[in-house]
Amino acid sequence: MLKRIFSALLAVILVFSLASCGKKKKAEKFSKELKLPDKKVAILVAPESQYPEDYRAAKALEAQYPDNVIVKEYADSRVLVAGDAEIITLSKELAADETVGAIVYARATQFTNSAIQRAKEINDSLYTVAVEPEQSLSDIYSSANLVLCADWMKYSKDIVDTAKDLGAEYFILFSYDRHVASNPLYSQLKKSIADECYNKRVEFVFENFQDPNFAGGVEKAKYAIRDRIVKLFDSKQIKGENIALFSTDSVVQSVLVEEAAKRSLIYVSPSFPTPYNGIGEYYDITLPEDMTDTETYFEIVSAKINGDTEGTGKFALYTYTLASTLTRAAVYSAFDLLSGEAKVETVADSASVRLKDACANKKFNIEKYGPAEKGNVLMCYAPGYDIIKQEKEK
Repeated sequence: MLKRIFSALLAVILVFSLASCGKKKKAEKFSKELKLPDKKVAILVAPESQYPEDYRAAKALEAQYPDNVIVKEYADSRVLVAGDAEIITLSKELAADETVGAIVYARATQFTNSAIQRAKEINDSLYTVAVEPEQSLSDIYSSANLVLCADWMKYSKDIVDTAKDLGAEYFILFSYDRHVASNPLYSQLKKSIADECYNKRVEFVFENFQDPNFAGGVEKAKYAIRDRIVKLFDSKQIKGENIALFSTDSVVQSVLVEEAAKRSLIYVSPSFPTPYNGIGEYYDITLPEDMTDTETYFEIVSAKINGDTEGTGKFALYTYTLASTLTRAAVYSAFDLLSGEAKVETVADSASVRLKDACANKKFNIEKYGPAEKGNVLMCYAPGYDIIKQEKEK
């Protein structure tokens, strides 16, 4: 089902040649000439079913720059396998390919740090960009030349403000140690959301649920979410309907949508993993083949939710395609470096220009982060929540 949904969305982005950042857009313009390098930029992506926005953005770039961009898909990072993870195997193969000068990790999932290190053992001049790392940030920015990620501090304010607008009295954050304990970015997100909840007088509840990468995998993680919600109600830790559900993990988004719909709760979709996870899965949204822009997707989502007479939840959708923006900017940055338009030492400055080219949003914000000697982490965010169902059906 997901393949049907997101293949249609891929066709849309191909038509618009990467010009969309979440709403109807004009043709893309560059602050300085974009020179195409002799060597290729490889984009490593997870399957479309795991991270559809990243996957479609990568395939669209490959279609737009067929002589300069290649895409390699690794296995679902939530499924553990024996031996090297495929992201490591593919990184080593690309590093050994003399026609490849850079690798962009469209979503820096687990094993990305090892993948970069193993690749640079083969080719130490290989340029690497990690987008939205799920591992320790200090490890990633030591290995990768550039890191692009969401600005969790600004993101958390937008999330909680939106939940409050929907009437939230409780905010439940579902996550696990691999995210909030091992990664400073997710750890900061947890703290920032808790602080924002305090400021807005919303009770913050953190639930450390089953990591889908552990025994039992995805299905056990989904069951754990449902079980935790039931126990929170049974223990009277939460009560009523003004309860916001949020998670850092892609696999449980549809479960949160389901619980919000049947219990009249609040669902605030994340910008990461992506606004395309969750609602489309739960409501089995099939898009028309003649859809002409990404805005149509959000219109269909809104109509589907508001037409659900049984589902009484309250929903907000993050409609800015942040993952696509970061992936495009990462590739443009690699073009600059490989064509001699930028230097490794100042790549963050060059990447900031390319981010502004890719974002096409006046509210898009970029902050530099990391040790002074490197400063190669750019944290980005653009406010983008639309409330698509606020009043429950009578």
